[in-house]
Amino acid sequence: MKRFNPIRGELALSAAYVLVGCAVLARLLISGHAITGGENAVAADQLQYLSWIVAAAKSTAINSLWSIPAQTGSWFVHPGFSGSGLLVRAGLDPIVAYQLWKPVSLLMICVAFALYVRRLLPEGGARTAGLALALFGLSPAGALIGWNSLASGQGLQSQLEFAAGEVFAPSWQWGYMMTAIAVALMVFGLLAAEAALRVEGSRWSLVAATLAGFFCSWLQPWQGAELIGAIALCDLLRPVSGSRLAGLRRHAPALIAGLLPLIYYRWLSGHEDVWKLAGSANNSIALWSAGAWILTLGIYLPAVLAFKRKPADWQEHALRLVPALMIAQYAAIAIAGQGTFPFHAIQGIGLFLGILLVKGMLEVRSNQWWAGRTSLVVLLCGLICVPGTVHRLNLMRLDIHRSAQPYFLETGEAAALARLASDPEQGGVLAPIKAALSFPSKTGRPVWVGQISWTPNFRGRVAAAELLFRGRLSPTEARALVDKSGARFLYSDCGHRSDLRPLLGDMVTSFTRFGCASLYRVRREARS
Repeated sequence: MKRFNPIRGELALSAAYVLVGCAVLARLLISGHAITGGENAVAADQLQYLSWIVAAAKSTAINSLWSIPAQTGSWFVHPGFSGSGLLVRAGLDPIVAYQLWKPVSLLMICVAFALYVRRLLPEGGARTAGLALALFGLSPAGALIGWNSLASGQGLQSQLEFAAGEVFAPSWQWGYMMTAIAVALMVFGLLAAEAALRVEGSRWSLVAATLAGFFCSWLQPWQGAELIGAIALCDLLRPVSGSRLAGLRRHAPALIAGLLPLIYYRWLSGHEDVWKLAGSANNSIALWSAGAWILTLGIYLPAVLAFKRKPADWQEHALRLVPALMIAQYAAIAIAGQGTFPFHAIQGIGLFLGILLVKGMLEVRSNQWWAGRTSLVVLLCGLICVPGTVHRLNLMRLDIHRSAQPYFLETGEAAALARLASDPEQGGVLAPIKAALSFPSKTGRPVWVGQISWTPNFRGRVAAAELLFRGRLSPTEARALVDKSGARFLYSDCGHRSDLRPLLGDMVTSFTRFGCASLYRVRREARS
């Protein structure tokens, strides 16, 4: 029988990951419509990132454009978004400047996951199975429930889809490239930290671990905290040269480098009002139920068998510690309020649990036994990988078809945004929520209502704007709302066609129609 080629398996899985990771963007580009930059079922996130990039193009520090006037004096600097801002300043379109991170994140995930699987699983089919689970592992529960109802957003199914977006590695490529890069840096950091304990090449390995820790924490503090926590605990559990402090001393530069951005984010969240607002909004989201946790992670139950064997080395300790640290960080944020948005804490957990699952199955039967049963291995991996992958792609296909999120602009809408982007008069925009999300990135102007995490009184503003643009306010109420908003421009998209001129009267100083979209220039009411 022909010997299994693990390199070929790694290349095939990596190629599949690249295809799935690029599938959503490709579908948006072939639509024939002008795209906003949204690339996920929560397109507001990508439009927020694009607003940061546009803000960074004007100033290295990133101001918030989700209120009028724009929040100023920010100390927020991010290597990814600020880096893209430099490209925009040089003349690149913001969407292109952000999407340039996609090939970087695709390469980093494929290389990091392959190296980590190689380090911890025996050569042959076990490695290929581990890499498949790492790149595409996802509970089929969401697919089974989703295909049964063909609808999302209800109870347990909504939570399963939410959790899938956090743990399913290809979904990070659908507009969340900073997540993918941070997870990859966490893996590189673990490998480099282990190599730094060896005499040969330890200096360069320590440099690599230090850089990985610093940028991992700066890109996403959740993964940075998990990386430095894993390094410190592994050093304490696996003494070097008989001393529990020797490893900590060796890794001190990496631990300090990883800690610095965490201190920085902690300072931001306590120092700047806009960060306090975001933290409050993010921590108001309902936590996952026990059922969602069980159905999401239950497929990895055989991983517990891997704990029968005592960890053989430093990296084996890390493999077992990181998932526990991820869940502990989720609990610390969710219960104790030590941080924000606990759900990001488990990003990357599939890599570690996937490897542990394979190790657990190797405890049941030897590697040689599994090597003679390739069809069974393919079947088991397929059950964990294929239904979830197909379901997630299908959900995105349906979402794009329905335009449930602000993915596209009609011709008139694109023309109106272009006109406003070139208008020399300063001022913010009041628009319905779905349309307003595109304004900061397309025009560089602040909006009165926009991203949920950064807009004050978000739900109240959404409701008020909707009533205004549906023509359901009295003239007095409409004028008061426009005046209170501080907006210089009003914008009606193609979904809101009420003429606001009768309501606002002489507040409107100019009106231009762009196909099915309308742009109003207004003055504020005189105050006595």
